[in-house]
Amino acid sequence: MAQHYQMFRLYRKPGDNKDEHIILNRSNSGDHIIIAHHNQFYSIPVRAADRGKITEVDMIEQLLKIMETPPNPHTPPVGILTSASRPTWSQARQELLKNECNRHNLELMERCLCVVCIDDDILPVTFNESCKKENEWFNNRDYANVLHHSLHGGGSRYFGANRWFDKTVNIILGKDGMWGLTYEHSAGEAPAIFSIFENLTDKVDAMTSSENNQIPSHLPMPEKLEWKLSEQSLNDIREATTAFDGQEFIKICNISPDAYIQLALQLTYFRIHGHLVATYESASIRRFALGRVDVIRSASPESLDWVKAMCQGDPELLNDVQEEGTKRVHFTIYSQQRIKELFDLAVKRQTKEISDNINGHGIDNHLMGLKYIAKMTGENLPELFTDQSFTLLHHFALSTSQVTTKNDTIIGYGPVVPDGYGCAYNLRKNGFIFSISAFHSDGRTSAKKFAQVLETSLRDMAKMLKNTQKQ
Repeated sequence: MAQHYQMFRLYRKPGDNKDEHIILNRSNSGDHIIIAHHNQFYSIPVRAADRGKITEVDMIEQLLKIMETPPNPHTPPVGILTSASRPTWSQARQELLKNECNRHNLELMERCLCVVCIDDDILPVTFNESCKKENEWFNNRDYANVLHHSLHGGGSRYFGANRWFDKTVNIILGKDGMWGLTYEHSAGEAPAIFSIFENLTDKVDAMTSSENNQIPSHLPMPEKLEWKLSEQSLNDIREATTAFDGQEFIKICNISPDAYIQLALQLTYFRIHGHLVATYESASIRRFALGRVDVIRSASPESLDWVKAMCQGDPELLNDVQEEGTKRVHFTIYSQQRIKELFDLAVKRQTKEISDNINGHGIDNHLMGLKYIAKMTGENLPELFTDQSFTLLHHFALSTSQVTTKNDTIIGYGPVVPDGYGCAYNLRKNGFIFSISAFHSDGRTSAKKFAQVLETSLRDMAKMLKNTQKQ
C-alpha cells in the first residue's frame, strides 16, 4: 500500500543533476488542491481549520468562481516550464525563486494534494489525422484523440500549458465529459494509480448529491497564483514552448514544415526591406539519373498577399527609409481569419512549388539548358535571356536550403549576391537551427537583424495559427 499513500504526497522538484522528491506529511501538507484553467492556477482548500472537510456545495461554488473568470491571453503560461528538460526547468525555477510572490506560488504547488486541469474545450477530431470512423469513439472523437488530450494536451496551441507536470497527479477534465490523468511515474506503478481512481469512480457513481441539504459557506474567492516574471523568465517560457511544440506543432496544423519556414523567411525579408525578391531553395532531383537540384521559388503573388496582411500597421516597416527602386505598400485592415485564409493560399502555392520541382517540373534547369545550348551556337542570345527581367529572376537575394540531420548540426554558407542573405536551416523535432549570413560590405543587409526579425516572424505565425484555431 506504500505506493497508494505516495500518490498524493509526492512532488518531483527539478534539479541540475538529479531531481528530488518533496514528501508531504500532516505538518507540511497544505490541505488544498490546485485548479488549472485557461493556463492560470488557483488554490482551493479541501479542509478548513474551523469546519473540517469542505462540503460539496462549497467546492462547486469555488469551481464556478474559477470557471467564470475570463481568460487573459496576455498572461504568460508558466505551466509550460514544467514540460522542459529537467535541467532547463531547474534553472528556470531558480530564476522564479528570486521573487517572493513566485516562491509562495511554488510552495503551494509543492504542497498541494493534486492538480485538477479544467480544459475549456476539446482537441479537434483532425488533431490525429489517422483516426478512422471504424475506430472506437468517445462522443465525437476517437480514443487516440482522447489519449492525446490527456497525455500532452495538444501542445501549447491547445491545453499543454494548462498542466503542472511536476505534481504526481494531474486530473484532466475535458469539455465533453472526458476525464483522464497524467501522473509522474517516479511515485509508483500504474496498478496503484488505477486502483485509487477505479475505487474513486465507483464511489462517485454510487453517491447521491447532498446539494439540497447543504448551505454554501460563501468562501472567499479561490487564491489565484499571480507570477512576477523577469525578462529571463519570459524567455524561459518562450523557449519551453518551442521545445514542447517544435516541428510537431507545424505538422499538427497540417502544414509542410518546409513550406512554413519558407513563408517565415518571406515575411522576415518583407519586414526588413518592404518587398520580396527572387528566392532560391534547393530542390533535390536525385530520384532522376544524374539528378542534382532544381530551384524552389518561394516568392509568389500568394506569399506577397499574405506578408502584406501580416505587416499591417507594422511600425518598423512603415518607418523604415524606403530603398531605392522599391515601392512602399499601403495596408488595409485584415481580420485574423482573413490573414489565415491568405496564409493557407500561400502554403498551398508553396507546397505545389515544392512538389513540382522535386518531381522534375521546375523551370530553372530547363531554362539554363536552353541558354547554354543557345550559347553553343555562337550566335546572339535570344531576347528572353538578355532581358532585364531574366537577370532579376536569377538575382537570388535570398538563398536558402534545408538540410535535416539526426544531430544538432549547424550548416552555413554565404550569400550568392552582394546584397543578399544566405540562410541554411535544420528542422529538428523540438525546434529549428538557422544559419544566417550577409556581407559586411553591403550596408543594406544585416545577418543579426535578419535573425532577430525571423524569430519575431516565427512567433507571430504560431500566434496566428493558435488564434484562428480557436475561433
